[in-house]
Amino acid sequence: MKLLPWLARVVALGAMLALAGCVTAENRLSQSDIASMRLSAVAVSFAPDALVVWEDGIRAYANAKTISDDQITAAANTPEARAYVQGLLVPRIKSGIEQAMAGQLAGTRPVRLDIVVKNFALPSAVQRVVIGGHRGMTADATLVDARTGAVIIAYPNLTAFLYTGQGIAGTIVQAAIDNSDNQSPADKVIARYGETYRLWLLNNKV
Repeated sequence: MKLLPWLARVVALGAMLALAGCVTAENRLSQSDIASMRLSAVAVSFAPDALVVWEDGIRAYANAKTISDDQITAAANTPEARAYVQGLLVPRIKSGIEQAMAGQLAGTRPVRLDIVVKNFALPSAVQRVVIGGHRGMTADATLVDARTGAVIIAYPNLTAFLYTGQGIAGTIVQAAIDNSDNQSPADKVIARYGETYRLWLLNNKV
């Protein structure tokens, strides 16, 4: 019974990702503002109540702690497990966003991009067969002056998601697609987030 509230959160997250993808924050930066900036750092953290649904991360934690399969579900909900999984994601998110932004800000004013992750969802095959759910990430993206820390522009709750195969047939097809791709599902979601932010920041159409 303890699993039901968590499943409900996963379902709600899937719906939120789909809806949030349609909401765009206003970007009033001019082209000269953007041209003057140089991205000097990307900082990634997680909100205190962040929800992460990532089976690979939990399995990595279980392997590191020698936790048996029948104990994984209980272990996944501990603060230690959440911190471990978030720790695995931080460098991947940082690297993915840096790659998405590479060469885009080449000015002289150093700026830092602060990413605060609120949701990171990669529903497992079983979850997508039983309750559905798409892959996606929601995070606050705040560009600040690297010297003073002053906020330049913020995009709260920026969401990027990938439509993912649902049900038995859709899950089988999705597995075949994933197996033929060199990029992991987690890295695909991160790349989509970075691309979405880049397009928005540079005043291109998202």
